[in-house]
Amino acid sequence: MILHIETSTKVCSVALSNQGILLDVLESSSDQFIHGEALTTMIHVLLKRNALEIESLTAISTALGPGSYTGLRIGLATTKGLVFGLGIPFIGISSLESLIELARLKHPSMAIAAAFDARRNEVFLRVQHEENVLIADRPEEITGAFIPPVQPLMWVGDANEKLRALLQVDHQFFDDETTPSASGQVRLSFERYAAGMFEDIQAIKPNYTKAFYTSAPAT
Repeated sequence: MILHIETSTKVCSVALSNQGILLDVLESSSDQFIHGEALTTMIHVLLKRNALEIESLTAISTALGPGSYTGLRIGLATTKGLVFGLGIPFIGISSLESLIELARLKHPSMAIAAAFDARRNEVFLRVQHEENVLIADRPEEITGAFIPPVQPLMWVGDANEKLRALLQVDHQFFDDETTPSASGQVRLSFERYAAGMFEDIQAIKPNYTKAFYTSAPAT
């Protein structure tokens, strides 16, 4: 029984799975980043409506980023408290990888690019075709000179609107309906649980992929 937590974007999402099968998911989205107020309540509601006690959990998987600095910190802090308290394993999942997992269900034969808006012309980017990672999670400046590693390519994520204007190559498609969800972690986390691929909860940090600036960086 695994609890899944996704807080890397404006979507706050929690899900439950058993033996790699999704049982239930609860989600909320707000421009105000309500994660700090909502996350623990959503976990409680999800467990209650499935008639489960928190002690029923055997592991927790959480999005490690890239994404919102605030959202990632809240998700990881909540996870650490639960994992320490329950004494169960923690599984870290790339936010972009789990989004691609959801997109592959709709577009199984296509290469998928997951991109989160990173301000200016930058995005946090991952490109994957089936299990082959063509671009691992990293910040990428998108200009007219950007050449995708494979075509055709299906884009998902909250950077789609910006990418439509910036990309100047053919064979680019956009899925605006597939959004981040904790349900995208189900298969990935179950496989890693079965393989014993756990994170060191004391050492793990969010994967911001680039430095955090509180003001404009020096030029």
